[in-house]
Amino acid sequence: MAAPEPLAKLSGILTLASIAVVTGALYLAKGVLVPLTLAVLLSFLLSPVCDRLERWRFGRIPAVLVTALLAFTMLGVVSWMAVVQMSNLAPKMPEYQANIQTKLHATNEYVGDLLTKVTRTTENQAPTASSSPSNAEPQSREEHPYSVRVISTPPSPVQVITGMFGTLLEVMGSTGIVIVLVIFFLVRREDLRDRFIRLVGKGDVTVTTQAIEDAATRVSRYLSMQLVLNVTFGIAVALGLYLIGVPSAILWGILGATLRFIPYIGAWIAAAVPIGLSLALSTGWVAPMLTVGLFAGLELFIGNVMEPWLYGKNTGVSPVAVLVAAVFWTWLWGAVGLLLATPLTVCLMVIGKYVPQLSFLDILLGNEEVFEPKKRIYQRLLAGDQEEANELIEGYLEQMPLGEVYDTVLIPALALAETHWQRGEINEDRHKFIFQSLKETVEELGERHQEMRAKEAVKTAKERDGAPEPLASTNESNVRVLCLPARDEADEIAGRMLAQLLAEKGCVVEAISVTALASEMVDLVEQRKADVVCISAMPPTAAAHARYLCKRLQGRFPDAHLIVGLWNATGDLNRTKERLGCGPTTALVGTLAAAQEKIHGLLQPLMQRTTPTTPQDVGQLVLESAHP
Repeated sequence: MAAPEPLAKLSGILTLASIAVVTGALYLAKGVLVPLTLAVLLSFLLSPVCDRLERWRFGRIPAVLVTALLAFTMLGVVSWMAVVQMSNLAPKMPEYQANIQTKLHATNEYVGDLLTKVTRTTENQAPTASSSPSNAEPQSREEHPYSVRVISTPPSPVQVITGMFGTLLEVMGSTGIVIVLVIFFLVRREDLRDRFIRLVGKGDVTVTTQAIEDAATRVSRYLSMQLVLNVTFGIAVALGLYLIGVPSAILWGILGATLRFIPYIGAWIAAAVPIGLSLALSTGWVAPMLTVGLFAGLELFIGNVMEPWLYGKNTGVSPVAVLVAAVFWTWLWGAVGLLLATPLTVCLMVIGKYVPQLSFLDILLGNEEVFEPKKRIYQRLLAGDQEEANELIEGYLEQMPLGEVYDTVLIPALALAETHWQRGEINEDRHKFIFQSLKETVEELGERHQEMRAKEAVKTAKERDGAPEPLASTNESNVRVLCLPARDEADEIAGRMLAQLLAEKGCVVEAISVTALASEMVDLVEQRKADVVCISAMPPTAAAHARYLCKRLQGRFPDAHLIVGLWNATGDLNRTKERLGCGPTTALVGTLAAAQEKIHGLLQPLMQRTTPTTPQDVGQLVLESAHP
């Protein structure tokens, strides 16, 4: 039995070793991987254009060549414009630097004067300390250090040429590699896709093909929309800075469009230099404030209006994951990694969504909920955070009605708590806290819902001049429903949920407390002359507990309409009914919605249309919290 622990440790060590090896390989091979990554991303971006040209009767190779020519020509023109703008700006930089230094000196003088005043005020209030005369004597000539200057050897002509053209040749070489790779990726994209499917799919061609198509569509759409947004941002920045009077506005527009690929901070990195130039050129603060307002307004407009309109509120990637990925790729590949961080993170997340071996990437990088609503509520209660659980419930109530929240969220969470307690996985104190929290939440939701219905009824009556339309209601002597817990507190809480929902339909409902004995519940059925009796039972022992109470009720009231609610049941209810030995008048349901429908069908012959005197007469809910 001790074998699994060493195996788990070995598996963890192998995982860490694999991550270290992959990270090291990415760092050492960045000279190859950076152009390859750029080529892959550009292929995703240009693939829809190639498909469109091929649908226009272009051949594969002409379509790819035209697409590549247009794309890289545009990139070349933009790069050339940036270089021209930089060359025009360079001679003026000393003048701008002098202006900035003058403003900084003025600011320093102002701050220095202010600090001097504060210091003098402090010294006047503090006791005067005795000053000791300075006894420092000038150093002798022998004590003065000798100045040393290192004269380097003049560089050779080869070194000069290498320094001048080395970086340029490296950039041109990388650009040529990217262009060639993009062309070949676009020409052979179906073949590359088939090979990837064969490598990853392990024979499941249908599912893998659908996954690859979906992933390619998502990544391509994200990159296209991001490019459109960034180009729009760059054009708006260039126009705005030109109107403000900041020099080289086109350069800052290009820089803004490029740096905005960096998440969250890219736009403000691009704004730093234009703001500094506006400070250097202007004598006042109008131009700097306009520059800051331009970047802030554009970022707010694009982030809150254009992004939701084009591809939703976000990219599906967690903000924390984007920031961590930006730090990681910057450390790994430098400035290029910072620009590629968000596209690479989106690609990895999409791959993790469809490749089972890499599913952990979807969990780590995605922003979708990793738990179902029932598990989220249960986890918050298990952690003792009732306030956050209530906030989640409020959010679910905005998306679905109360009955659906009970059926799909609270009852499954209650079933999880009951199951884990029965297994001994949670202690008694935690079990009591969870059940008490759920009981308080259900009572609060019921009261709030009843108040809302009463206000709506009053509003409707006022709109109709105080003559409300007769509502489907019932007479207390004709229709009465009794909700009985099978055994414990979980059954009682579920019964109260059903009672609240039935009260909306005009029924007089009594939810009996679990403190009542089984014999007392049977007596109550006779005393209240209940038309329908509903037994509430929660897993994992729902069937056993419901069977006992069901037999006692059937033995005494063989013709009574009995409904057994095996909440959150997953099996075949017909087979369960046979095991329970239920009679012909007994019905089994697994959800509150099914219970409401069944009870409404049973009580329909007894329902009569009456005019309630007050809005509160529409339904009545009685909660028996102690012995009857």
